Amino acid sequence: MNGGTFEKGVDKILAGIYFRFESAAKKRTQLGERGTVALPFILNWGKPKDFIEITDDKDTVKFLGANIDDPELLLIKEAKKEARTVLVYRLNEGTKAKSEIGEGVTATAKYGGTLGNKLKIRISENVLDESKKDITIFLGLERVARQTVSNIEEFKPNDYIEFEGTGELTLTAGKNLEGGSDGEVTNEDYLDFMDAAEVEYFDVIGLPVDGDEELKVVFESFVKRLRDESGIKVAGVMANHPADYEGIINVANNVIIEVPGAVKGQFEERELTTAEAVAWVAGASAGASTQKSLTFAEYKGAIDVPERLDTYAKEEAIQNGEFIFSYDPREKEVTVEMDINSFTSFKDEKDKQFADNKIMRVLDGINNDVTRELKWAIKKRNEANNSIPSNDDGAHHVRTLITIYMNALQNAGGIKNFDPNTDITVELTGEGNGFYIGIYAQPVYAAVKYYIDTTVSQESA
Repeated sequence: MNGGTFEKGVDKILAGIYFRFESAAKKRTQLGERGTVALPFILNWGKPKDFIEITDDKDTVKFLGANIDDPELLLIKEAKKEARTVLVYRLNEGTKAKSEIGEGVTATAKYGGTLGNKLKIRISENVLDESKKDITIFLGLERVARQTVSNIEEFKPNDYIEFEGTGELTLTAGKNLEGGSDGEVTNEDYLDFMDAAEVEYFDVIGLPVDGDEELKVVFESFVKRLRDESGIKVAGVMANHPADYEGIINVANNVIIEVPGAVKGQFEERELTTAEAVAWVAGASAGASTQKSLTFAEYKGAIDVPERLDTYAKEEAIQNGEFIFSYDPREKEVTVEMDINSFTSFKDEKDKQFADNKIMRVLDGINNDVTRELKWAIKKRNEANNSIPSNDDGAHHVRTLITIYMNALQNAGGIKNFDPNTDITVELTGEGNGFYIGIYAQPVYAAVKYYIDTTVSQESA
């Protein structure tokens, strides 16, 4: 593994730990290199009480039983518009649909939920071997699985149905499963979501819930604990909750979107609640790189806001730390007014920058990247039986790695005015078994205010 010192301004760096730190900084400034959002949903299919990774649109068919355009998956689609990956947590377990398909043989849906009621089983004689039977499973009109078996014991469980029993299979042209239900969701299920999220990797986590203030306070505390106690700098997105905290984005109004209508090729309007709009905000916040601000960003698919705010109402909302949408009648599009979080109790302009989500993405990114990359470097050194020593040489090594990262981040435009001689401190702890590390960074603002002064010149006579 490469090591040693380096010279500022050298373009080529040997592959190894240095390259890893440089790559981490470059990825941080690229669109889509963040992009992971965690959200809880009430669904009619899928593994309950667990996270389901949706990266490709076709993943919803495999794991959730429906195309991403299905109305049941509307909020997942909204989150996926700007996010690279949506970690879907299914809150509800539901009741599994079932059907007797022979004496002593029961077919049971793999998961609870009303989608199981759309499953149909056809059992027919195999045309090549009359001692065998073909078991075909349909979801609606689509064939999703097929097996040829001599008896029910040979049937292998699939993504849709499991069989129980040892009796004979009865031939049937099509028998539906019945009794599937989605079940109820309580606050305990949301607490389970937070517990499960604590061991997952994501950039942003959302709570698409409104009205339950007790649950909101718990979620706010959860995000604060991750950020302030565990050192995991993630952003939380909520509806109508003025947390006055840089790690919480407070979505304060809603939008009207276009969704596929009953007739193919036609669309109809659907008003999202403010809580439902959390899904898009969380996905867009996760998908934005440190180079991008969501100020003026278009909400694709949105056609209006139910209540259009005038200038004074917008100003008041921004001063209150509210993330709001505006409708531009000239461009006929819905955009984000300001990419801000709920932090409002700043004392001066220096404090005020922490209300800017782009600034927080840079600062949080530095924290998360340097922490992760240092752990990786320590692991590689340990594997080579060459641990980083807790002395001046070790401090110099740590400083070198962080400087590589910060220089690359600055070259990519994420920060400015970085000076490795003054902006990094690495000191031995009092116990002598580690380091105190200080990093000073000046993130680059996005240009969001444009003052245009037009002067009319008078032609000389």
